[in-house]
Order: sequence, then structure tokens, then C-alpha cells
Amino acid sequence: MAKSKKDKASKKALSLGNLYTQEAVTNFLVNFGKQPDTDEVLRKAGITRHRLRVLLDDDEIAQAVETRIDALLATPLRVEPSDTVETEKLNLILKEWFPEIAAGALNALFFGYSVQEAVYELKPDGYIGLEWIGEKPMQWFEPKNDGRLIYRQEGSLTEHEVDQQFKFFLTRRKASYEQPYGKALLATLYWLFFFKQNGFKFWAKFLERFGTPILLGKCKDTETEDMNRALLNAHAQSVLSIDAEDDVQVLGTSGASGTAGAAFESFNNQLVRQIQKVILGQTLTSGTDGKGSYSLGQVHENVRMDKLKSDIRLVTPTLQAVVNALCALNGWGKYEVMLGEKPKPLNKDQAERDAHLKNAGANLSDQYFTREYGLQEGDLIHCSDKSQQTFSALPKRAFSFKASVNKLSEEQQEVEELADTQISVELLNQGQIDELLQKSENPTELAFNLMQMMPELNQTAFSANLDRALYAGDVLGYVSAEKSKQ
Repeated sequence: MAKSKKDKASKKALSLGNLYTQEAVTNFLVNFGKQPDTDEVLRKAGITRHRLRVLLDDDEIAQAVETRIDALLATPLRVEPSDTVETEKLNLILKEWFPEIAAGALNALFFGYSVQEAVYELKPDGYIGLEWIGEKPMQWFEPKNDGRLIYRQEGSLTEHEVDQQFKFFLTRRKASYEQPYGKALLATLYWLFFFKQNGFKFWAKFLERFGTPILLGKCKDTETEDMNRALLNAHAQSVLSIDAEDDVQVLGTSGASGTAGAAFESFNNQLVRQIQKVILGQTLTSGTDGKGSYSLGQVHENVRMDKLKSDIRLVTPTLQAVVNALCALNGWGKYEVMLGEKPKPLNKDQAERDAHLKNAGANLSDQYFTREYGLQEGDLIHCSDKSQQTFSALPKRAFSFKASVNKLSEEQQEVEELADTQISVELLNQGQIDELLQKSENPTELAFNLMQMMPELNQTAFSANLDRALYAGDVLGYVSAEKSKQ
């Protein structure tokens, strides 16, 4: 009975259509007319979104923007699967048009959204490729919060929805239902740009007025107007003729200009730091008062890589949409475009060698593992409570070949080992080690041959010499033995 009531309730809800549509919708703004830009910075500044392009004329903003664009364009590009004929054609197309597609898509970071249009052509090889693809003026297009893209040419009231599968490609940054135009990074920089530009204007006016010395003339027999004209001519010609009773002094403004100069420099440096933090994440000397360090440089590099990964995530869907369009037009299968370095495969031989070196007591640095195995900072964890382990190819238990032959008890064996530790250890020389390697093909034979070569060795000396011989055999791979048998 309960089940039937539940089914009736669900069917009643579905019959109303509430589960298939959005109910909280402003239909007038969605379906009719241009939706207003709700960005508060743009509204208070009184400018439209595409007018933010003027910020790119600032030297500091332009340089920081170019840094992010250059990092993205330098990122390797590949298509998976990579072993087909279609992949070669896709790689040729992307190699030619990747800078335009990536740079156009990245403009969505700075302006909130960007739109690119593609023009196709039939290539001589018989497949459909790109004749041209590039960014169109963003003010011609209006992204809707339901995913549609409206084309409305500037100055015209006519509008129509455009195709986003083959013809137009939309990229948006942090778009939401309330703000379908996305979040423009340059809008965050607008007031910094405003104060920076006006600060330079104020500084130029200050230098024009107080940057040059002021001439003060004291008249005695000369008329004031004549002295004034003489001083004006002196500014232009650097020559002044006055009466013997008159006096001319130079009023310097070094103190005022020095104080104003220091204030302006501090003001400008702070604006520059803020601009770099907004675009690049942070500056190399952030919070260190100009004193950099290696650790701070590492942090800066990590932040830069985080920004690059963010740009890759923003651009990749647009690149994938272009690849999907090409595959659909040519009837090809599914291909995936990837940005970034290809994961470094593990070198098995190198890993085995490093394992032998580590077991033999060699201390390999963290920098070595990070460089050779593609690890990141923090991947390696060191346990400080564990002592450094030394190499031992034999089981970690009390053993003695002599004890096993004489059938000594464990107590007697421990006494023998305790006595052995008081005896000096006799080590093999290099010639004896080479002789052992020539006679042995594996660690078992190596241990047996060592016992035959030096049967009088105690357990401590035997273990030390066996460790040395095994280490040499592991590193060299028993080269000597293999060469001797060829």
C-alpha cells in the first residue's frame, strides 16, 4: 500500500514538469533583449566589458599578461591515441592553429568570455581542415545563462542563436547563472590601473612645476615688469643681465621633490606589486621587503605552475571542441587533446640499480629522486625515528656456517659471535673480489665461493666481506663473470 502511494506521488510530481525544467527563472531576461552585465566593478566604473582592453596598454599589466600567455603557448600539445593516421592530420592542424586557439580562449580569463569562429576547407589529402579560426569581437555576442550563444552585431537589433558545435566556440571563466558573461580578471585590475595612470599624471605635473629651480629677483632701480621679463628669458637662454643694485636668487626644491619622489616611488611600487599578485598570483619578493630566498623562489615557482594548470583547464575544453568538430566532419573516431608534459615512464633498470645502491648504504638525495622520477616536493617522507639501515644481503638473524657444520646450539653460537666481535675484521682486496665475481653467477654461488676461499673467517668478517662482494656484484651485474665465460 505504501509503495503504491509513493509511485502516485512521484508520477504526480513528474506530471507537473517541475523536475525537468528550471522554475526560478527570469524568462524576460533569458528570452528577450540583452541581459545587463551585473559586474559591480564595471557598473561603478561606467564602462562596458570590451572596453577593458585599454588596460592592456599599461606596461606592467601587458607584461604580466604576456607572461601567462607565453607559459601556455610553450606547453606541449599531444593527441591521444597517437598511433593513427588521423592523429597525424590532427597534429598538423593543431600545430598550425594552436597559438590562435589558445590565445583566443585565454582571453576569457581577462574579459570573462571569448568567442572564436572557424572556417573550414577541403585539404588536398581529402580531409576537411581549418582554413581560418580566430577570435571575433566579444561585444557582438551574448552568452545566455542556459548555454545558448546569441549573435547580435553592434548597432543592430537583430539577433539569432549560433551553432556552437562546428562554427563558433565559446570559452567562459567562472560563469554563473546570475553572471553568464563570466568573471573578468581585468575588471579586478581596473582601479589599480586607474590610480596608476592618474598617479603618473600627477607626478608629471609636479615635476613640471617644481622639478626646475625658481628664480627670485629683487628689484632696486629696475622695474618689476622688466625684472620679470628678464627672469623668463633667463629660463629659456640661461643668461641674465641685471643692474648692479639688483639681486637674483635660485630657490631650490630638492627637499620637497625628494620627499614627493619617495612617496611616489612607494605608491607606484605598491600598485605594481598588487597588479603582479592579481595576474601572476604573487611576486618573487612578496612579504620579504626585497630580500628573496631559495625557498621563496620555490614557492613562486609552485604558484606559477598552479596558474599554468588553471589556464590549461580553461583552454583545454575549447581545444577539445575544435577537435571534436574536425572528427565529426571527417567521420573519424574519438580523439582526446592533452596539454602538458607527458608522464615520464619508469626506467626499470635505473630503479633496480638505485634500489641496490640504497640497500648498499648509498644515501641518495631528495633532489635526485625528484629529478629522475618526476616527483614533487612533499612526496618524499622521512621517518626520523628509524635509524639508517645498512646493507645486508643475508637474513637478519644470527647465523654461522661454522655453527651449522658443528651443530652448535643457539647459546653456543651467540658466545662464538660475541667472541668474534672482539677480533679485527680482515677484508678482501679488489683482486680477491674480482676473482669471486669471475667464479660466481649469482649471490648463492658468491657466498659459497667466499666460504671456500677463506674458510677461517669468523662470522663478523665473513658478513663484512660478503656484503662487499655482493655490493660489487649487484652494481656491476657480475660483468666480470660474464666476460670471463665469453
